[in-house]
Amino acid sequence: MLINADCFEALKDLADNSIEAVVTDPPYGLGACTPAQVAECLQAWSSGKTWKPKGSGFMGKAWDAWVPPPELWREVFRVLKPGGHALVFAGSRTQDLMGMSLRLAGFEVRDVIQWLYGSGFPKSHDVSKALDKMAGAERDVVAKGKSGTTAIWSADGGMGSFNITAPSTPQAKQWEGWGTALKPAYEPALLVRKPLSGTVAQNTLDHGCGGLNVDGCRVETDEQLGRACGGWLKGDYVGGQTPRWNSLGTTKEGGRWPSNIILDEQASEQLEQQAGTSRFFYTAKPSASERHAGIRSEGERANVHPTVKPIDLMRYLIRLITPPHGTVLDPFMGSGSTGCAAALEGVSFIGIEREPEYFAIAQQRVAYWGGDVEALEYPPESKPEQSDTLPLFDWLDN
Repeated sequence: MLINADCFEALKDLADNSIEAVVTDPPYGLGACTPAQVAECLQAWSSGKTWKPKGSGFMGKAWDAWVPPPELWREVFRVLKPGGHALVFAGSRTQDLMGMSLRLAGFEVRDVIQWLYGSGFPKSHDVSKALDKMAGAERDVVAKGKSGTTAIWSADGGMGSFNITAPSTPQAKQWEGWGTALKPAYEPALLVRKPLSGTVAQNTLDHGCGGLNVDGCRVETDEQLGRACGGWLKGDYVGGQTPRWNSLGTTKEGGRWPSNIILDEQASEQLEQQAGTSRFFYTAKPSASERHAGIRSEGERANVHPTVKPIDLMRYLIRLITPPHGTVLDPFMGSGSTGCAAALEGVSFIGIEREPEYFAIAQQRVAYWGGDVEALEYPPESKPEQSDTLPLFDWLDN
């Protein structure tokens, strides 16, 4: 079910304790975030009051001015079953605010999954250029591309350009090479849970959720890991005498225990030089064909949403926390990657998106990845196979 509405209002129509899992990529709140604003916000939140930010956030979007407040997450908390988990993406510099908002809504923070990637672009302010600009000094162009510029990737995946220049003033020369930001290389996803009703066992029987699908999300490996026995490895000794503790508790048949690190190709290559990466789940950033598949558009870039998550990643996260035959909710659906993943995993989905432009894109993408290709008048393309039910002891097919 896809809903074009403000999620705060739409959530009110959902019944209490009716959803098993939440996987969502909400606004990160990447606007102005001064200490005074944070203090004002937390004071309001802690007293149960509403606090509204001013300005805008990522790429000038008003919806990204601040992280969603506790009153929104309280509605999510209400519809989630006891013991139900939520995976909530956050910005690296605002995950503390996102976590606090979720905590104040009643959630327990269980862990944080780190999605590592190597293709982030630094949004840094050049201190040297700023000093020359402040002094009104022109900078000499020292290098140009074929068309007079050097091309770079912009934040939304398009192309921008700049001239390579040299500092002019003494102050600018002193601070050449200084900036204001690091290259982004990870995004956190907060793993939170609605408190259990009794024990994990009883909660699982009563509400059908409460645990994580460990076996369904093990990381495939060719290594012989041995079989765990009470925490110790049978027949595995260091120096032939001292038994070795097996912290993974895994077998070759089952694969490695899922961790709170997820890699893309570039991050995997970088880590492989220092340590083996076979213990981590791998997923690439979405390709252009994945972003735009199934969308009717006469323009070059059909999917104009600025923060599209890879479907493989959302499939893995859905599989991790969604019980068999459960329903996954995404109150910030965007262009519908969670819905596409839910369709491929064979679980029920409720997606809410306020912006009509993004909602229309999500409708087409979810229909396409859900197998309704003919209705969209698009030729079949190579897509992952769908699951009839959520597999508990099956491998990820990527």
